[in-house]
Amino acid sequence: MHIQIQRDANSSYEYGCDLRRLYPWEGVSDPLWGSAIASVRPNESTTAHSHDEEETFLILSGHGEITVDGEVREISQGDVIYLPRFSHHQVKNLSGEQRLDFLTIFWGSPEANERMMTLVDQVRAGNATT
Repeated sequence: MHIQIQRDANSSYEYGCDLRRLYPWEGVSDPLWGSAIASVRPNESTTAHSHDEEETFLILSGHGEITVDGEVREISQGDVIYLPRFSHHQVKNLSGEQRLDFLTIFWGSPEANERMMTLVDQVRAGNATT
């Protein structure tokens, strides 16, 4: 069993929010997808950006708004957002007192897809490792 204790976890300020990367988890698991917990500080916004991966956000706490390709929608705890690859997106925390926290899961990058094809080739050749 492996447990990542929150108080001991590393986080960094990336994309305009506090980001605690979960997967890949060095020395534990290296899946073909990644995930992190993002925390947007009160009255702040993430850096508007796009990337070559698909992504899903699960809002854990707080309330705010998300802008995707110019469309703005309010978001709050329990909401799930799907972001197609290359969509331009930004999350804004509308609270002046509480953080807006969300889980992000991303997949489908060219690097991950290449890795997946290598694994498929290994399975076909009978050389897969578990």
